[in-house]
Amino acid sequence: MRRPSLVRGLLLLMGACLGFLPADASADSYGDAIARASRLLPRQPHKVVIVERADSSSPTPHTEAYAYRGGRVVFLIRQGATLQSALKNRPVFDCALAAIIWHEMAHLDGADEPAAQLVEEELWEEFIVW
Repeated sequence: MRRPSLVRGLLLLMGACLGFLPADASADSYGDAIARASRLLPRQPHKVVIVERADSSSPTPHTEAYAYRGGRVVFLIRQGATLQSALKNRPVFDCALAAIIWHEMAHLDGADEPAAQLVEEELWEEFIVW
């Protein structure tokens, strides 16, 4: 059974408290949000690409990002709640977005889901004591 990610659980709680409104953001805003999050990472991602969610009836409608093991690109879902909140310059969401990118980078390096969750949680713990 898959253990829920600590960070994703915290994000759901924050999202319920703060609410999420769709952002009308420019490409520069997305680049700024990704740059802020990337500066928080132990190493930089090779490439981060914003993609549209294919269909609202997707079997994984809450997916915020994905990557293909062995690839070099982290794909962020434009409609993802964390990315949308980071666009509004909410610093805690820069940290959350960094943790999501770091999780996907672990997959790029060959990590399975439990290992990727672990590195994500370790980074989040660094942010908490930071």
